[in-house]
Amino acid sequence: MLVKRGQHAAYEADFHPRLNIVRGENSSGKSTILDFLFYGLGGDLTDWREAALACSEVVIEVDLNGRTAVLAREISQDSGRPMRILAGTLDDAEVPSASWGLYPYRRSQNKESFSQVLFRFLGMPDATGDANSNVTMHQVLRLLYADQLSPVDRIFRFERFDTALTRQTVGDLICGAYNNELYRWQLRVREATKEYDAATAEWRNAIAAFSNAEHALTIEWVAVERGRLTKALADTHSEAEQLEARIFHAEVSDGLTLQEQEAAYKALVSTQKQLLDLQSKRDGLQLEIADSAAFIASLETRLDQLRDAEATAETLKDISFIYCPSCFAPLDEKIGEHACALCKSPFDKDRAQSRILAVINETSVQLKQSKMIQADRLVELDALDREISTSHQKWNALSERYKLLNRLPSTELRAQARAIYSRAGYLERQIEDLAQKASLIERVAALSRVRSDLNSEIEGLKEKIEASERQMSDQLRRAYTRISANTSEFLRADLLRQDTFAKANSVEFSFGDDRLSVNGESFFSASSMVYLRNSFFAAMLKSALEDPKFRHPRFLILDTIEDKGMEPERSHHFQNLLAELSAATEIEHQLIYATAMISPELENSDHVVDRFYTHDDRTLRLL
Repeated sequence: MLVKRGQHAAYEADFHPRLNIVRGENSSGKSTILDFLFYGLGGDLTDWREAALACSEVVIEVDLNGRTAVLAREISQDSGRPMRILAGTLDDAEVPSASWGLYPYRRSQNKESFSQVLFRFLGMPDATGDANSNVTMHQVLRLLYADQLSPVDRIFRFERFDTALTRQTVGDLICGAYNNELYRWQLRVREATKEYDAATAEWRNAIAAFSNAEHALTIEWVAVERGRLTKALADTHSEAEQLEARIFHAEVSDGLTLQEQEAAYKALVSTQKQLLDLQSKRDGLQLEIADSAAFIASLETRLDQLRDAEATAETLKDISFIYCPSCFAPLDEKIGEHACALCKSPFDKDRAQSRILAVINETSVQLKQSKMIQADRLVELDALDREISTSHQKWNALSERYKLLNRLPSTELRAQARAIYSRAGYLERQIEDLAQKASLIERVAALSRVRSDLNSEIEGLKEKIEASERQMSDQLRRAYTRISANTSEFLRADLLRQDTFAKANSVEFSFGDDRLSVNGESFFSASSMVYLRNSFFAAMLKSALEDPKFRHPRFLILDTIEDKGMEPERSHHFQNLLAELSAATEIEHQLIYATAMISPELENSDHVVDRFYTHDDRTLRLL
């Protein structure tokens, strides 16, 4: 971790796997360092100590499921600050051309939050908490950081505006009772429900247009009505032709005005242009859809190939060749530490893996955006098809009208002719209106099918969710039992200071209620409450190390080892228990705690981080 004050390094220290001890005198700045860790990893912190506000940025190199990344955040008293993320190492971050990504604290429609990116690296689901909000790194870290300022009778790090649902969701997530598949189902149910509601609203609006109809409007009724109107229009045309014959034989010269012919021609040309424009627009949109579909398929193929490449690289990274796979000649084993076992070319596995990860992340975002744009195009294509159908009906009617007007000569019987033309125009408008009704009826039928399909999909997903939740309930029960047993073990291992701890056989806890109790009791001395809270956090870490189904990051920060009058002997004993916990497992983890009175057994061990901090030589060196 590197804490900057401008271009100056105010603090810099290397933490290592397993146990880490930050030691120093009281008020020498140890808690400030742990706050920087909490904030740099994604916690939301505004109540900074005065010395911390003199610094400008915290930069942390982290290991996320075997992948190295650099996280950087500017120090500010404003909440919800963004994070810069680089797939690589701190050395890579020093290069001017380093490919940083800037991610906001909260997600938006067009931008992922840094919590989403970090969760993807950690293999954690994008869980939903309260009021359709999503769980953030800040919420997860509240269960991984026991700070000094939070009440000792609470589990989570204190937060003023907090909800039981969010706490319970985070606790269930940490215990492994939340999985990616269930989240996708729940997300799809939410989306499908919105689609169903939108389709229902459109369906009701369409039905409302028929509310004043005296009979049921169906496709069959439209066909019958269209036949009736078409026959009436044909009869009107026949009547007009008979009148034309009378006018012709009467040889009347005053004639029919050409204005109606000109008006009909202009309307026909305008409608034809509109129809051609719509068809051209549809052709172009169909080409874009086909091209985008091919592009999305290529992105999905590329994403699969990248994941395969990542998995292959991880699987084959330790394979070495003794003989050449081509000529079977013995190979020279004298190669550099960072060189290929076959061709001897130098390479950097971590950097190559980081590049693959960065490309996977970029491709995932591009695929998501492409699918959203493609969905919009399909909606636009559907609207164009309906508009083209309506325009085509209108063009056919205008074409027939124009043909009729061209055949009729001008006569002194103009009034009678206009009456016939007016009747023909009314019938044509009725046919046009019928075409619109037919389109609306077809839309209602299509919406009914969509509603039926969505309802079937929602019901099927709910059945899957119910079955998955039963499985999750089993995992939650196992996780709670394991955490309770491990916490009881820590309590029984305590020095004889609290009778209830010595007889602990059941530890009850609720993430939602944010409470702990032992054998049904929840009121103890302040120092015993501190010991209980620390034991619970340590027990969660131990349980996660024992059960791979936990989604606990196997990471813990403790700043309450000596809080509330904890006596040195009792603190030393608990520190030794933490050291035993860390040494007893082969599972990768990291446990960081601060102390002003380190256990003598750990004083000169490799677990110590940096130097011993004093009032004269504090953690932060502000020049």
